[in-house]
Amino acid sequence: MTAGSTRKRPAWYRRRLRVAAPATATAAPASDREAALARLAELTEADAAIPEATSTQLFEPSPDASVTIVIWHGFTNAPSQFAAVAEQLRDAGYRVLLPRMPRHGLPDLRNRELASLTDAELVAQVDTCIDIAAGLGDEVWVVGLSAGGVMASWAAATRDEVSRVALMAPLVGPKGFPMPAVRLCVKFPRIVPGYYMWWDPRHKDDIENNSPYAYPGFPLPGVMPFLHLSESLFDKTVSVGHRLDRVVLVTNPCDLAVRLDAADAFASSVFGTAADYFGRATIDRELNWTHDFVDPWSPARGSTEQVVAIIEAALGVGEPTAGGVLVPPLIAQG
Repeated sequence: MTAGSTRKRPAWYRRRLRVAAPATATAAPASDREAALARLAELTEADAAIPEATSTQLFEPSPDASVTIVIWHGFTNAPSQFAAVAEQLRDAGYRVLLPRMPRHGLPDLRNRELASLTDAELVAQVDTCIDIAAGLGDEVWVVGLSAGGVMASWAAATRDEVSRVALMAPLVGPKGFPMPAVRLCVKFPRIVPGYYMWWDPRHKDDIENNSPYAYPGFPLPGVMPFLHLSESLFDKTVSVGHRLDRVVLVTNPCDLAVRLDAADAFASSVFGTAADYFGRATIDRELNWTHDFVDPWSPARGSTEQVVAIIEAALGVGEPTAGGVLVPPLIAQG
């Protein structure tokens, strides 16, 4: 069943401004649990100098859990953003892998490492995470917030191990930024200025009650690799390679960071006809949550229980309204 799915020709500016395909995926799924844990050990070894809270983490209820959920955190944040959520999902019987996205979660929050981020790093990490998840359980589901939503989208499109997807406010178009301009910057990345953008220009790195694990800003070029992936999916340079069970887009009317119209166009264009069920979930405007409605340090967020309920509803294993948070309710599916 599909709710409001459409398949449209790419926009004129995407046809005129062709972009090179991102790095090629190199799938090598782990053959069994032992191989998967060995791959996970290699991944976590790369975090030796990273604080524990911001390192890649695996939450496992038991070795025989059948579903593994890979959750990618948001841009400039870290696995700590979803740690409490992962604990509750584990307690509900799901195995959860929280990867640290490349060049995120570093101990020096003022670093400028994101300026050197590449799409090849993102693609490689997606493949590594899905390779690991494939060896741990029977099913692989993916979830992502903001830039993590782009990572989840890439995994869903390029890896046939993935069957269910929850895209939460995917970063495919920054608020107030025309999509032709996004495309132009992806096509010609050298025109993107290298200046550092503070999330709160008034307080910079002295934001009251800010997360001790999230960067207070970012070099502007750091967002481009994510937009390269999303634009490659948008224009069908990279197409969904298999049939998905379920894809749900979660948006927040009070989101001031990403364009909701672009997120909707992206999800419906890329996944609308590629899933047995494609749905849209809208967070109740009256809650007045921010773009980051997950992080415990976020000033206008949902509770851990509410976020878990949203994820479970989106993945089709929870109450369709997520306890009244989603309006109208989703269609549940076992």
